[in-house]
Amino acid sequence: MSRIDLMRAFVTLGEIGNYRAAAESLGVTQPTLTKQIVRLEDILGHQLFFRSRQGTELTEFGRAYLREVQPLIHEADRIWDLGLRMASGDAGKLAIGFTFSALEVMTHALLAFRHTYPEVELSFDDISSQTQLSMLREKRLDIAFARWSGAGDLASRLVARDHLALVYPAELAGVITSADSPALREQPFIRLKQAIAPGFEGVVQRFLDWKGISPHSTHRVNESLVQLRMVEAGFGVALMHASSVTRIIDHSRIVVQDIASGPKGPALDWQTGLYWRRDDRNPVVRAFLKIVREAIPAPVEQ
Repeated sequence: MSRIDLMRAFVTLGEIGNYRAAAESLGVTQPTLTKQIVRLEDILGHQLFFRSRQGTELTEFGRAYLREVQPLIHEADRIWDLGLRMASGDAGKLAIGFTFSALEVMTHALLAFRHTYPEVELSFDDISSQTQLSMLREKRLDIAFARWSGAGDLASRLVARDHLALVYPAELAGVITSADSPALREQPFIRLKQAIAPGFEGVVQRFLDWKGISPHSTHRVNESLVQLRMVEAGFGVALMHASSVTRIIDHSRIVVQDIASGPKGPALDWQTGLYWRRDDRNPVVRAFLKIVREAIPAPVEQ
């Protein structure tokens, strides 16, 4: 009989005050409970209960010991229940990385997951695709929403497709009507720093080279939301992720024009994948992947 079992028997009897009812609560016979209490009293060298025809009453030592033991047993029960929830994926932690291009699909997945698994502690960071995959391999992330590259050592699933969008202030709507408008060449471009999003910035540069645009000035920033704010304030134009900017802009102040890949031009679209470690047996990860499969139809890979 373990120490924790003896202490649980003592706490249960001390709280209920009746051998029969306490034995039923513990799922043991009354003689077994009696033996447990006697055993604990022998170990401690003190009587824990007065036994009489009127019932069971704690001794002074028993009352003092009960105050000490109750928190331990209740915490042990909490941890036991937590372990069961973690084993089923109902509780635990999940660290997720994403790129700005995956913001829409990731948010949709997180909302569906949180609805079903509200006790799971979620953390998420906006990180470049290359860094995400490295962190996933190093077990610093559990899930990555990154640019689709078919990393063979990781399990993956295609979840979204995206393309470039030209974003500029509404006051320029009369002079900029398309990506080929001459006025576009005169505007400062607000771009992400190359180290922040190397893959995406490669697509932006392909577009500029294709159109023969050499901006007379370029502002480099750390975040896509900073790009939007600077465009809105009239400091320039930007090329951004179409899927992520449409729903978060003020259409009275910013214009968004899609830029699709043409048959004669370079590839200006890309795909986003969901990545995880093939050998990951974390129940929370498995639960998240199940939610994603149900909530996000996989687009047809191109």
